[in-house]
Amino acid sequence: MAIRGSSFLIPAMLFFMVFELQYEAIHSYTPVHYMVGDEDGWDPVISMQGWAQGKHFHAGDVLEFKYDDAFDVSIVDKAGYDDCFVSDTSIQFSDGDDNITLAFGANYFISSLPTNICAGGMKMAINATAPPPSV
Repeated sequence: MAIRGSSFLIPAMLFFMVFELQYEAIHSYTPVHYMVGDEDGWDPVISMQGWAQGKHFHAGDVLEFKYDDAFDVSIVDKAGYDDCFVSDTSIQFSDGDDNITLAFGANYFISSLPTNICAGGMKMAINATAPPPSV
């Protein structure tokens, strides 16, 4: 009987060891903090989408939006991003120094102030992937 019990026990132990290693790798990721627009901040003087290109964003990373009181930042859905529209489900910020944690998947940001600034390019779409395993 000891042989039959151990034939089940060994695969079960291996399964839990692999699961634990994967869990630790995923949950030990340290989020990256990004200053949106670098030294220019959240400002129409640069292309916000251009700033995001080439960066690898992960769920849990933090975007810091710094801007003056002429602007704001709103988290919107895809339709709000495409049409530069803030809906009832949008989340708006106007403090001038906002830290926003990226959710897994598509994240859309626009400025709704002043009117039509979003249509001029003050918007950004970011796809946040799962955090990489730690080494």
